[in-house]
Amino acid sequence: MQEGKLLKSEIVRLDGEDFYVEKVGFKDWHVCIHSYYLISDRLAEGHTIVEQRWSYEDFCNITVRLEDGTYTLIRQVDVIALVRSFRPIPIDDFDRMAQPLIM
Repeated sequence: MQEGKLLKSEIVRLDGEDFYVEKVGFKDWHVCIHSYYLISDRLAEGHTIVEQRWSYEDFCNITVRLEDGTYTLIRQVDVIALVRSFRPIPIDDFDRMAQPLIM
């Protein structure tokens, strides 16, 4: 992610799958929420969206399956977490697998 201050960037192997995990921090929640929507748009740009799910609680949690991978993007007050797979995984399975990586 281009916005924010990099807090974490690593590749993690979990349940036989490799995931890219990145977290970035912001000076306040307002800048974070603005950046969240910029990042969300950029991640899917130029890709066909196969499946997606938004959180209807605050619209700051999205999981998207593209042709080449699946990712989740979550805003946590002033931090944005991204977890991305290296192959497309159905959203229900991906959310279950990625949950421990978000914290």
